[in-house]
Amino acid sequence: MVGRQPPTRRPEVVWRAGLDLHPLDVRDPADLAWLDALIWPEHTERRERLHRAAAIVAADPPQLVGSDLEDGLASLIAQAPAEATLVVFHSSVLYQAPPDRRAAFVDFMRRLDRVHCLAIEGPDVLPYADLPPPPDRTVFNVLALDEVPLAWTGGHGQELLWFGPEEVTAG
Repeated sequence: MVGRQPPTRRPEVVWRAGLDLHPLDVRDPADLAWLDALIWPEHTERRERLHRAAAIVAADPPQLVGSDLEDGLASLIAQAPAEATLVVFHSSVLYQAPPDRRAAFVDFMRRLDRVHCLAIEGPDVLPYADLPPPPDRTVFNVLALDEVPLAWTGGHGQELLWFGPEEVTAG
């Protein structure tokens, strides 16, 4: 990867949908309380971020589908507007799948036309060749677009450290 820089503007989002085995709806007080309970007590900034994000989502909720990756994703993609550039985003999801299911998901994504994959996963979950060393000994994930690593990310979105052009050469 040479010369990759962070984006300078936000993309226009024309359609959104969510896929999970058991999707939660932040408009449901019990679901929001469960998400809140998953945050460690001393992580007040993460809790505040959850509630700010929940308010945004509640104002314009996406379609939520209860399904697994293999069954649900193809169906959701078929529902998307034909003119849209589709981006499948997943964050710390694939570690929950066995290695053969991870490989099947990666192969499925490679075969799709007009679909990009934005992943935030651990480097042991979706390994990449020639990653620079993480900035310290804390746990870091890799942000990648279409299998090209772009940055180290904190485990809960608290930081993003872009790779410079001299740090990664993906082939």
